[in-house]
Amino acid sequence: MWHNHGTHKFFPRKRGDIMNVPIKPLIVALAVPTLTAMFSAGAQADEPQCFFESRSGDSVECAIYHSEISNTRAFLETVVNRGKWMRPSKRAVIIDVRSTPEYKAGHPEHAYNVPYPFIYQECTAAGRTVDGACKSGKVSEIAQDPEAFKQYVESIIPNKDTPIYTMCRTGVRSVAAANRLTEAGYTNVRNMWEGFVGINLKAPFDLDDDPATPTVELPVDLNHDGLLTDADKNGWLYHQGLPVDKRLLPKLIYQPRADLY
Repeated sequence: MWHNHGTHKFFPRKRGDIMNVPIKPLIVALAVPTLTAMFSAGAQADEPQCFFESRSGDSVECAIYHSEISNTRAFLETVVNRGKWMRPSKRAVIIDVRSTPEYKAGHPEHAYNVPYPFIYQECTAAGRTVDGACKSGKVSEIAQDPEAFKQYVESIIPNKDTPIYTMCRTGVRSVAAANRLTEAGYTNVRNMWEGFVGINLKAPFDLDDDPATPTVELPVDLNHDGLLTDADKNGWLYHQGLPVDKRLLPKLIYQPRADLY
């Protein structure tokens, strides 16, 4: 029962009420589950989180690196803003993981070439594209050893906190490379998802304006010229038209196989 003293009501304490529970045991009782949840969450946070899957044929590469970055942002941070940082460790670096012929055909300025997962491909009689890739398949391939890849990057970029942007032709090989570097302890690895050449993007189109008819995914004419060509690919080289460097500077090429350029 309660007692009315003026306008205030006071409730008597009964054994078993929460107000009769000693304060210290109550704090412990409430804190233990909370702390357990916090430590469990911390343990889970240590596990790599797959925020993106790069698919190439039947293989799937789960992304565990820092994040993605666009080509234009990478260009601004590695070329336009180059030299504006106080410390070299803060200067972002592009690692171009394409093969040696692809790098030779053109690459972003200041980009290191550390090929992964293959160093070189001998093409079929169809030859190579203008960007150095095989047009229609390979005859043979020189694979890159994952440990050799890691060790070479460590030799040219010893500071594990350096911002590293991995790039390949279409954003598939660069995902695998970014994962290897993250596993090696690099803390700020980002993948240039559009790639040097890029792909023809697709978008859903309604061909007959009938809501009951499903849409069809068709390539997008990025340049709006009525044609679907390489110029519509969304990478560094074509649609974005960012500067391309063809110099083979000794400090930037992959020295263990300098003979392949």
